[in-house]
This record gives sequence, structure tokens and C-alpha cells, in this order.
Amino acid sequence: MHISLPLIFIVIFVCLAVRSSFKGIKTKKMVINEEVSKEFEEKAYELLKHNPSVSVARFKYKLLGKIELALFIAMILFFALCFKESSKLYMYLSIISLLSLIVIAILRKSNALFKEIIPKIISSYKEGLTYIHDKGIPSNEYAAAKFERWDRYRSEDLITGQINGCNFTMSEVHTEARNTDSDGNTYYATIFRGTFAVIDLNKDFASWMNIVNEGIKLFSRDNYVALENTEFEKIYDVFAEDKIKALRLLTPDVTTKMIDLYDETGLKCEIKISNKKMYIRLYTSGLFELGFSNPEKEAKGIGRCIAVIDNVFKVTENFISELERLDD
Repeated sequence: MHISLPLIFIVIFVCLAVRSSFKGIKTKKMVINEEVSKEFEEKAYELLKHNPSVSVARFKYKLLGKIELALFIAMILFFALCFKESSKLYMYLSIISLLSLIVIAILRKSNALFKEIIPKIISSYKEGLTYIHDKGIPSNEYAAAKFERWDRYRSEDLITGQINGCNFTMSEVHTEARNTDSDGNTYYATIFRGTFAVIDLNKDFASWMNIVNEGIKLFSRDNYVALENTEFEKIYDVFAEDKIKALRLLTPDVTTKMIDLYDETGLKCEIKISNKKMYIRLYTSGLFELGFSNPEKEAKGIGRCIAVIDNVFKVTENFISELERLDD
């Protein structure tokens, strides 16, 4: 089988374009509190600019990136030549290049940002918070919230501490459903990817309430709670076991702040309360998806993440305060 050199270069160009497009994929932009973002961007920059461990990790990351690109081009070229020349040598070289790429990808991962910088920034945002990059909320705790059924679950970027005297745990969560196409091939589709938090309430709500997006299909219409705030109802559906208690909790202040959160940040928020547990999730997509570039860009990314976390805390604090004021 013979392949012309122009075709080989076309293949290389297409593969590079695909590689570049995947690296450039970004999550949907969110409007955030720039004041909060800037404050923690400045703190992160001070920690980053003279940190020798991060500087070494950044250099290693960029160097390995250049080696990775060279190996990727070589692999495609060897693969094309093995067809053109029908040579086992090129086939072996393409396999060696592929294995080298896998090794480079493993070596390129570094936790310098997550081990040294982000925990300090998290604790400076609110005293008593602990951050662990490679841990997350267990799947059984997420399942207890009963947001959806999933077939594959991942969680990382665990943050623990207290908020208004209540134990607080949050992390990034990614759930996927398994599907089968018309040819019988199995694939996974994202159901939810964002920030999820669990709060142990000091006061028992002694009932359940769900504030969700488009929940008519998920819950009984008999439990639907109609509110006077029509703007709120355009965004959220409320269902509750005790409608009177839900209406007392969903004060104009609570509903207005949730509308403001959506209008100002573009973040959809869902809240569930079940007895002494409160669950909250925001459609933030990935959190702390940070790579090495330079201290300025790294610090800006960290600042934006803290601004998102700040939104989670504001919503949670508001609900806890209203719940504590709720008469039995």
C-alpha cells in the first residue's frame, strides 16, 4: 500500500488540529464576582511568583509538552510511512512513539499547584477549610441527595470545614449515563458536572424540600409548591412534603438572592433539604482545571475558582440563616 508524501503531511496537519482543538476546549464562561476573584488572584500570585517548587514543575511541564508534540508528529509520520513503505521498522517506531507519549503524559502531571498553593488560598478564604485535590465526596453521599441516577461517577477537589457552625463538605462531581447507539456501541454521556456540597444542619427541618430546574417530570405534582415570585418560578420548581413549612422558609429574601445569583453569575443552583441534611449543587462545570502557563494566568484561574466557591457559600449561608430563624 503506497501513500504519497503530501497525504502524509495532510494526515499530520489534521491530527495536530484535532490535538489542538481538544487542548483548547474550555467550559462555558460564567460571570463571577470580580472583586473576590481579584483579591485571591493577587494572593495566589504572591505565592506563585517566588515558589521554587512550582517554578521547577512549570519548567518540566513546558519541556515535556514540547517533547510530547515532537513525539506526536513522529508517531503520525512513522505510522504513515509504515503503510507507504510496508516496513516493520516504521511500525515499531510508531509503537515506541505511542508508548513514549503515554509515559510523557504521566510524567507531565504535577500536583505542585494543588499541594502547595491552592490549600493555602482556600484556607485564607475562610479559616478552618481543608482542601485535598485527589479526593472527593463518596458516591453514596451524592446518591443520598437523589438528584439523578448515573452509571459512572467521579469526584475530586474535596473541601471540608464549617459554615455558620454546620459541618460542610463540597467537591467537584461528574456523573455520566451509559447509552447504546443503533449499532449496539456503548458510550457515556454527561448528566451533571459541577460543584456539589453536603451540609449537616444543626436544626432538623423534619421534612423534605427540593428546589430543582425543570423538576415537573421528577416529582409528584401533588408536592408542587406555587410561589408568588413569578421570576423565581421561571428558573426553579419547588416540591415539598410540607408546603406550609417550605413557603415559610422561601422568604422573599431567599428567592430574590437565588434569582440574583442566576442573573449575575449565570449559575443554576439546585437545593435539597431532608431532615438534618442540606444538599446544594451548582452547574459550574469543572473546578480547579488548572495547568501551568505563567504565574499571572495561574493566579487568575485560582482567583476565578475561589469566586465560584464564594457563590456556593453565599447561597448556603443564606439558607442556613433562614432555616435557623424558622419556628418549629
